[in-house]
Amino acid sequence: MRKKFLTVLAILTFTPVCMILLIYFGLVWYYKGTYMNGITINDVYASGKTPEEMNEILLEKTDKASFTITDKFGKTYEIPIEDMNFTYTYLDELNKIQNRQNPLHWGMALVNGENECHAITPKGKCDTKALEDYLMSMELLQNQADPDRIRVEIIKEKDGYALVDETQNLLDKDAAVEAVEEAVLKGERYLNLEDAECYIEVEYTREMLNTLDIWNKVEKMQDSRIVCRFYDGDEVIDASVICNWILLDEDGEFLLDDTGELILDEEEVEEYVAGIAKAHDSTDGPWNFNPTRGGTITIEKGNYGYKLNQKKQKETLIEQVYAHRSGEAEAVYSQRGWGTGKDDIGNTYIEVDMSQQTMYYYKDGELKLSTPVVTGNTGKGNGTPQRVCYVYYKQRNRTLIGEDYRTPVSYWMAVYGNIGIHDATWRGKFGGSIYKTNGSHGCINTPMKAVSQLYEMVEEGTPVIMFY
Repeated sequence: MRKKFLTVLAILTFTPVCMILLIYFGLVWYYKGTYMNGITINDVYASGKTPEEMNEILLEKTDKASFTITDKFGKTYEIPIEDMNFTYTYLDELNKIQNRQNPLHWGMALVNGENECHAITPKGKCDTKALEDYLMSMELLQNQADPDRIRVEIIKEKDGYALVDETQNLLDKDAAVEAVEEAVLKGERYLNLEDAECYIEVEYTREMLNTLDIWNKVEKMQDSRIVCRFYDGDEVIDASVICNWILLDEDGEFLLDDTGELILDEEEVEEYVAGIAKAHDSTDGPWNFNPTRGGTITIEKGNYGYKLNQKKQKETLIEQVYAHRSGEAEAVYSQRGWGTGKDDIGNTYIEVDMSQQTMYYYKDGELKLSTPVVTGNTGKGNGTPQRVCYVYYKQRNRTLIGEDYRTPVSYWMAVYGNIGIHDATWRGKFGGSIYKTNGSHGCINTPMKAVSQLYEMVEEGTPVIMFY
């Protein structure tokens, strides 16, 4: 009885142990060709998967569109490596991870809760001949200087002088191609040519160093950027302009003064200033004007408006460039208008309608005064000229002197040469057609009450539009 009991006990004890061992070693066999639990590769849980299965999964997540090269200046170039029969594989790295694991330890890893995280990169395969041909055809490698004839020189371009320094971008073509091939086949996606030491270092000659010294002076001088504010727009004076002002000798070499600094060609600056004066001066007309009577008239002549002081503007620009100053600067005017834009009259002005023999004064667009007047005698050839001018002088109690007259007036506002607006106490009537046979010598005769009011309201510089 006791023997039978021991036999049953042995069977009951041995059978579970055998089952456990069978399951354990079954899993050992299972994990022999797959990854054990707790293993993550490139953020993918790999347990129970073969290297081939993981390779397929990781390839689906891999972008194979192109390979990027970056030069030393930060410019990037994309290489379409898929066009060169390119393929990726993770198998080498996956097999290494799988071969390092011991399937016998899978139980310990499960009990201990061990986790392994791996980050791997694929290896690439491609048609290296096609890749080499593509690289050699790229602008990056085509535009390389001859190492035996390297240029360091200053050239003039549309936007100013520029330095050509071929020592700074001299690639070792063979080294560059080799570095790209190596990176591609390693499965890398980017290559910095400078980090890969693909550039050739060249020592400057004495002549090159002299050119670089001149370039530092040129760059500093043309680095100024002056925005000159005109009433009708801006003129930007930058390297594209200043490069034309730097004085050269007959051989086209930069001239230096006694201190070794560059010299500005004042004639070139003067010519530039004359050009911007022609573009922005408004004293030559014409002016389009909307008179009180309606419609639009064009007045071709006058002396009103903006006029650049070319001498002072030239001196100011030369000073700013020599001082290497940048920023905004107001145009230097010898005369200013009151408005802005092409027709720069503005909305404060005196209007003399000689056909209507009426004078108006507008202040900020509002009519402040309207009065009949008598203008120049057209019958005797003294008609008041049609002009856009301005009040350039005001005076009380002046005596007007001509060839055949000497006349005192209480209010005088000079507007064009010897022509002015003044009182005429000797006249009993104003307006109508008096001016045709009994007009003035060219002045605008005005009733005393009106001219006294106008004198108090009007400032020197006020535009005056005289027309028929």
